[in-house]
Amino acid sequence: MSWRVRRLTTAPELQAVASVWSELAEQHGHATPFATHDWFECCRIAAATPNVEVLQLEDAGVPVGLIPLHRRTTKLRGFPVRYLSLLDCPDSPFGDLIPAGGDRLLVATLLDHLATRSDWDILELGRLPIESTTLKLFEGELEGRLRCRRAGSEKSPYLAIDGTWQDFYGSRSQRFKKTIRNIQNRLARLGTITVEEHRTLDPQGRLLEELIDLTGRSWKADRGVAIATMPRMREFFSELSRRASQHGWLSLWLLRLDGRPIAMEYQLRANGVAYALRADYDLDYAAASPGSSLNFEVARALFARGDVREYHMGPGLNEYKMRWASGTHETVRFHVHRSGLYPALLHLLETRVVPTARRLRERLR
Repeated sequence: MSWRVRRLTTAPELQAVASVWSELAEQHGHATPFATHDWFECCRIAAATPNVEVLQLEDAGVPVGLIPLHRRTTKLRGFPVRYLSLLDCPDSPFGDLIPAGGDRLLVATLLDHLATRSDWDILELGRLPIESTTLKLFEGELEGRLRCRRAGSEKSPYLAIDGTWQDFYGSRSQRFKKTIRNIQNRLARLGTITVEEHRTLDPQGRLLEELIDLTGRSWKADRGVAIATMPRMREFFSELSRRASQHGWLSLWLLRLDGRPIAMEYQLRANGVAYALRADYDLDYAAASPGSSLNFEVARALFARGDVREYHMGPGLNEYKMRWASGTHETVRFHVHRSGLYPALLHLLETRVVPTARRLRERLR
């Protein structure tokens, strides 16, 4: 037994599903901006290709699940691969089905549907929380049916906002506090330092332009991964800022030197959790560590207000994050290979050939 699947592919269909999306998210207790139709629309804008669709799963005509997907072709070890991916963007902290985890029938219906399609080689479920029911259901449902694997994982530090700032900061090492004082003193010698938080952002306004201009002066700019230089990111953050401002999610932090922004952090905040999506600093002031100074100010403010219980600092075990971290959250990139010779060879390449080559290379060193 499986549910009926409707493919929504046109712009009107993808926009019209908003009310169904909200109902399903509310019914199943989704509590983050990243499970909303607003986030989906922003990711759709950022998608590298227009091949976006939503699978609407229905039981007796009633929507019971939504699966946003993105089709793209890219290279894997030099071989062309047609990916069918759970839609996200480079700044998604995690992703899942709607409703998250769903149940066995939702996963079985998706797999039955995909078995009828030949327009994909690998289904990629990126950034699934490691504790996600979805991950466990897929691994159980796929046993003896299709080849699958955990293709990678990522850890994101977080800071638990618990107790008072005085108690928390007092528990830090003397070396840590000395480092913070030195950073603050270096910045103070450069000029007047001010810190701002903005809860709304006009997509057409000067503040967003200042933000984008700052990212163009960061180390990420030359690598093509800054908001100012990464394809579609300007459009993504413009639309996200509009929607996040309307919903009360936005929290933009800026550190200015004599009025000029030299560090920023772009957060979404909901249900007691602050999610840092982007953080940047002006490379000309790298020696003064303005980003670390802003981290200090953000953490202190979150403790002082008491309206946030957890501060997600974004993926990557960077030293500056780990100084503050209470722990880490882990996500998994999960691959399902379609039946057939070519997808089977791709699976063999990743699970046997590449690991064997690595072991041989290690022995020859």
